[in-house]
Amino acid sequence: MASDNSSLKKKNSHLAKENQALKQANQDLPTASAAAGLNVWETEEKSGKLQLKIDNQTGQAVSDLLVLAVAANGRITLNSLPSYFPVGGVKPRYFYRKKVAIGGTEGSLTGAYAGSDMVCLFADASGVYWFKGNRGQIEKIGSQAHFKKLLRQISLNKLEESPLPVKKMKTEKKKTSKKKEEKRKETSKKKKEES
Repeated sequence: MASDNSSLKKKNSHLAKENQALKQANQDLPTASAAAGLNVWETEEKSGKLQLKIDNQTGQAVSDLLVLAVAANGRITLNSLPSYFPVGGVKPRYFYRKKVAIGGTEGSLTGAYAGSDMVCLFADASGVYWFKGNRGQIEKIGSQAHFKKLLRQISLNKLEESPLPVKKMKTEKKKTSKKKEEKRKETSKKKKEES
């Protein structure tokens, strides 16, 4: 009888642990599905740099967005990422921004493009860090400490924020300012004639 009780206690303990793991997974689902709203793709290559389009449809600004170019054949996971960038090896080509607002953003990778796939890492508004792989899979990284540990594992101890592209001034604005200048001259001329 005592061995039966012991066996039941072990099974109950095991079931309780499984139940707790399922509850945690269910709690992560809403934030993971929000994380699915962040998409990154290449638009073109200019002067050896890969141009990116970032579309943040998560419903919130994200922080610490890091996009990496990875030369891979197959699915890149959070656990496999350090194997592509061993310490002392080639540094990853990346795009990094401390804050990315909701909507579209453009950018380019540092250095020459050296990868066939892109992955991204970022923090949601609650400070939870996420990994989005090259096949759209989402994995939870966890805290900022976990994120920084991963950066050290892929030889990116110090990230420099990537510049955003400079928007060219539209010619319509120039035309408008020319019209304003002409009106100002006309008004000035009329005032002189009146006096």
